[in-house]
Amino acid sequence: MKKRTLLHAMALLATSLVVAPAQAQTTPIKFQLDWRFEGPAALFLLPVAKGHFKAAGLDVTVDAGNGSGGAVQRVASGTYDMGFADLAALMEFHANNPDAQNKP
Repeated sequence: MKKRTLLHAMALLATSLVVAPAQAQTTPIKFQLDWRFEGPAALFLLPVAKGHFKAAGLDVTVDAGNGSGGAVQRVASGTYDMGFADLAALMEFHANNPDAQNKP
């Protein structure tokens, strides 16, 4: 009898752990690509399409870009939470804006 009760308790716990994330609030994240939706962008677009970010509690929006410099500017200004850009564009931005904060 105790074994059956323990199994029921474990099943209930497992069910609550699966259902809880589905009911939890998702965190919105705006992501800026460095360029258009092309092959390399699949790294970011596929998890959105397959729902992997949603399963992790993230509401990710991926927008096409028009160059790494623009992506760096938009993330630095706070318009976007995250972005993908060339390291050279980031270095140029910091050379021209030495007082700009680094975003983790």
